[in-house]
Amino acid sequence: MYERTNQGLGQVPKAVVFDRPVWDGLFYGQSPGLGQPPLPHVTEIRFRNTGTTDPENCCANCSTLVPATGGRLNLGVGLRGSGAVSLRAANGMELAFTISGHRPGIEYDITRTRRNSLWERRAGVWTRLTTVPMGTRDDRNDDDECLRLHRSNRIFAEDRPGWNHTVLPAPHDHIFTSRLSGPLVATHADAEEIVSRFSFAEWVIARSKAEGIPWTRLELPPFRDGTPRRFVFWHSTIWLTRNASHQWVLDHAHSEIARGPLRAAVVNSAPTP
Repeated sequence: MYERTNQGLGQVPKAVVFDRPVWDGLFYGQSPGLGQPPLPHVTEIRFRNTGTTDPENCCANCSTLVPATGGRLNLGVGLRGSGAVSLRAANGMELAFTISGHRPGIEYDITRTRRNSLWERRAGVWTRLTTVPMGTRDDRNDDDECLRLHRSNRIFAEDRPGWNHTVLPAPHDHIFTSRLSGPLVATHADAEEIVSRFSFAEWVIARSKAEGIPWTRLELPPFRDGTPRRFVFWHSTIWLTRNASHQWVLDHAHSEIARGPLRAAVVNSAPTP
C-alpha cells in the first residue's frame, strides 16, 4: 500500500506498520460510523531538537535520572541538550501533539515508520552496510511515548536515533553495530567515516473500546496552504569521523536532526561532503 503525500510517495505496508488491530479507515482518516461521536483531533504539533524533554513528558525512557538535567533527556545533535557533560553518537528530538475534544475512555498512540541506511568509508570508498525502505515499522513499544493527557492536553514521543550509549570521542577500534531490521550489521575497525541516515513519518491514532471505535487515525493540522497533513516528517543524520588521535568524533557540520523528510535517493546515495 502506498500513500501519496506532498513530500513524495511513501510505502506503508499494513503488515509491518502495526501490531494493533488495523482497519481500512485507519489510513484514510475516516470518521466513526453514524451515531458515534467524532474522535478528538490534533490542533498543534511541536517538534523540539534543543534543550531537554518537556517536564510533562511521562515516557518511561524520560524517567531515567540524569542529575545534570533534573531527570530530563537531552535533545539535539550529539544529545548535547542542557548540561550535557559529553557528546553521544546519537541525535535527540521530542514531538508533542496537542489534543482537542478528549473525553473519558479515549486511548491514544503515536506510531512511527522509517527509512534508513548505514554507510562506512574504507580506503576512500563508501559502502552501504544496510538499508530499509520507507514504511518500515519503528514502533516496537511505548517506552518512548507519554500517552496520558496532562493539563496542557498534550501527548509526547521522543527518539534518539543512533548509538545513544556511545560516548564520544570513542576509541579508535570501536565497532558500531545496528540491528534495526534483519541480521546484526557491524562496521569495520579500519573504517574512516560512518554515516547513519534516518527519515521518519509519525502520526496519532486513537480508539474507544466502550464506544466500539477501533484504532483510527486522528486528523492533524493542515499545512499553511490548507493541504491536509497525513504525517509529521523528521530526519536525522549522524556523521562520525576520526580526530588527530584516530578516535571517533562527531562531524558537527554534517550531522543534524530536524523537521522534514529525507528522500530515498538521498538516504541510499553515498555520502558527499
